Amino acid sequence: MGMTFRKLITGGSMAALLCLTCFSPVHAVAQAEAVPAPGNGRSEVALSALSESFRQVDQELKAARALLKTKLAADEQARTEEQVQSLGAKREALLKDLELVVTGVEPQSFTAPAGLEMDLQQETRELLLPIIQELKQLTASPREVEGLRRKLAELRQRHQLAETAQQKLEEQMKLSADPTLKPLLGELLVEWKKRQNDAETELAVAEFKLEELEVKRGGVMGALKDVAQGFFRQRGRNLLLACAISLLIFGGMRLLWQRLNKLPALRRKNRSFGVRIAVVGYHGLSLLLAVFAVLLVFYLAGDWVLMGLAVLFLIGIAWTGKQTLPAMYEQIKLLLNLGSVREGERVIYNGLPWEVRTVGIFSELRNPALHGGHIRLPLRELTALISRPDEDEVWFPCTADEWVCLSDGTHGKVVTQTPDWVQLVLLGGSRRTYPTQMFLQLCPENLMKSFRVRSVFGIDYRHQSISTTEVPQKLKTHMERELRTLIGADHLKNVSVELSEAGSSALNYTVLADFSGEVAQRYSFLSRAIQRLCVDACNQNGWNIPFDQLTVHRGEPTLP
Repeated sequence: MGMTFRKLITGGSMAALLCLTCFSPVHAVAQAEAVPAPGNGRSEVALSALSESFRQVDQELKAARALLKTKLAADEQARTEEQVQSLGAKREALLKDLELVVTGVEPQSFTAPAGLEMDLQQETRELLLPIIQELKQLTASPREVEGLRRKLAELRQRHQLAETAQQKLEEQMKLSADPTLKPLLGELLVEWKKRQNDAETELAVAEFKLEELEVKRGGVMGALKDVAQGFFRQRGRNLLLACAISLLIFGGMRLLWQRLNKLPALRRKNRSFGVRIAVVGYHGLSLLLAVFAVLLVFYLAGDWVLMGLAVLFLIGIAWTGKQTLPAMYEQIKLLLNLGSVREGERVIYNGLPWEVRTVGIFSELRNPALHGGHIRLPLRELTALISRPDEDEVWFPCTADEWVCLSDGTHGKVVTQTPDWVQLVLLGGSRRTYPTQMFLQLCPENLMKSFRVRSVFGIDYRHQSISTTEVPQKLKTHMERELRTLIGADHLKNVSVELSEAGSSALNYTVLADFSGEVAQRYSFLSRAIQRLCVDACNQNGWNIPFDQLTVHRGEPTLP
C-alpha cells in the first residue's frame, strides 16, 4: 500500500484527492460543483492511480489469503491475519475514494446522522493543539539546555558521592586487618570506581552536548535572533499581511464614512431613527469586516496557530464583554439618540456649555461663542453627562472686544476666549489671562449693553436739616451737568442720589449713575469722577465732609 500512495504522489493526483476530501459532508452540493467531472484530465489521472492501487492491494490480499491456507506458526498466523485486515481496510478506503472521484459526492452525506453531537473538550483540544505544538517548538532549545543543566548538576553530585565513597573505602581497607572484610571492601571499591568512571563519562558527554548546543544557539542574543527569524519567516509575514489588509479595509470604510457624512441626511440636526440605525450598523460592519479579514488571511494561508490565537483573543473579548455589556448598552442608546445626551441639545462639559452637534463614535460638541469652540469626545465620555433642550440661551457671558468687570476688581477688554483661556487687555496695555473656568467663577459683568456705577459719599451731621431735601437735589443736578460734560449727554442714561445711611459720623448718600456701553472702557474713570464731583458739589454749597471720629466717655471719679 505504501508503494501505491507513492505512485499517487508521483502521478500528481494526491493534491486532487486531498482537495476532494477536505470538505465536510454537510457541504455535499458544493463538493459536487467543485469536483471535476469524469473525463477531464485531473479525474483521469486520479482514476488511473486508483486502478493501479486496486491491482496492487488485490494482489497483496490474494497472496496473504493464500498464505493463511498453509500451515504457519502461531505468531506468523497472527501477523498474516492482521495484514489481511489492514489490506481490507485499505481497499475499503480506496473504494470510497473511487466513489468520490466518479460521483463527486461524499458517501458520508447519506450515512451521517442528522444531528451530530459536539464534544467541546475534543474541539478545544484540536483548537489548542497547533498553538501548544508551536510553543513547544519555540521553547525546544531552551528546554533542552535547561534539561542538560539539571542533568549536569545531578551528575556532578553523583560523581562527588562516588568519589567520597571511594575515599572512605580506601581508608577502611588501610585500617582493617580482618581477612573476611578486606576482600569484600575490595569488591566494593572496584564497584564504586566503576560508578565514578561512569559518572565522569556521562558528565563529560553532557558538558560536551551543552557546549555544542550553546555554540549552536549563539548565546542569548543568538537564541533571540533565531526565534525572531523563525517567527517572521513562518508567522510574521502572515501576521503583517493580515494586519495590513485589516487596516486597509477599516481605513477605507472610515474614508467612505467621511464622504457619506457630508450628505444632508446625515448632517442635519434631527436625524431620523432609521438613519441612526444605519449609522450604527455601518460602524459595526466596519469592525466586523476588519476582524473577518484577519481570520480570512490566516485561513487562506493555512496558519492555524495564528488562527487559533485570533479565535482565543476574540473569545476573550467576548468573555470580558459580559462586564462591559451595561456600558455598551448605554453607548448604543446614545448612538440611537435614546440616551441621556441627545443631538441638538445643551450639555455642560468641563464647566462650559456645549451644543451637541452629533453623537457618534467620536461625538462633536460646539460652542459658537468661543474661538476654537469645537471638540471631539469619545462616546464613553458622554455616558456621564446629561443634556437638555436649548432655550435660546447665551453660550458665554461675553464675546471678543467687549469690556467686562470681574469680581476680583479687574476691568478690561476681552481679546481672546477659547475653551482653555480667556485673555483681557487692561487699561495701559497689559494683558491678564485666566483659565476659562476660573474666568466664569469670577462672575464677569458685561458692560457693553449698559452699566451702572455706584458710589457712596458722606456729609457732616450739621447739615441734617437739609439732608433729605436740598442736598440730594443739588447733588443730583451737579452730577448730571458735569457727567454730560465729561462723556456726552447721549451716554448718560440716568443719575439718582439718595440718602442711604445715617452713619456713626456722617450722613451717607448713594450715587447711582447709568451709562451706555459705548463708554465701558471708562468704567474705572467714572467711579473716580463721581467721587471728585461729590467733593466739588460740597465745596460749591459749603457742605462739610466729616472724618471718622472717636468718642471717649469718662467715668465718674472714684473717692479716695
